[in-house]
Amino acid sequence: MSTTATTAEIQEVVDKFNTLDNALKTVFPKVDPRMVVGLIIREKTEKRPIYTLETVIKPGQKIDSIRNDILNVTGMAPGFYLQNTKIIVTHALDLELLKRINDLDYVVSIKGSPYGAGGSSDF
Repeated sequence: MSTTATTAEIQEVVDKFNTLDNALKTVFPKVDPRMVVGLIIREKTEKRPIYTLETVIKPGQKIDSIRNDILNVTGMAPGFYLQNTKIIVTHALDLELLKRINDLDYVVSIKGSPYGAGGSSDF
């Protein structure tokens, strides 16, 4: 431990973090930023890791159409809860698919956790 970070080095880390935080809010405004960072880290060692997503949607959506879209894209059947305003589904995920989900007009927010990470503790 002979090397210590200088104040300038620490400030550089903080500045880069703030840049990342702003980019996450711009590109993935509906997604929990911790989930995006976790996915980026996981994608370094796993191609399309499995995640359980919790997606909140606006009320009054065409649930059958959404269910079919999810099934066609992921191959997995989603569960709908809270008067069809919350979707839970586990499937392979990458940043492109997460961005596609983020950009849907009817999506309000997205949270998620890696499948097998001890349950849904991140929700």
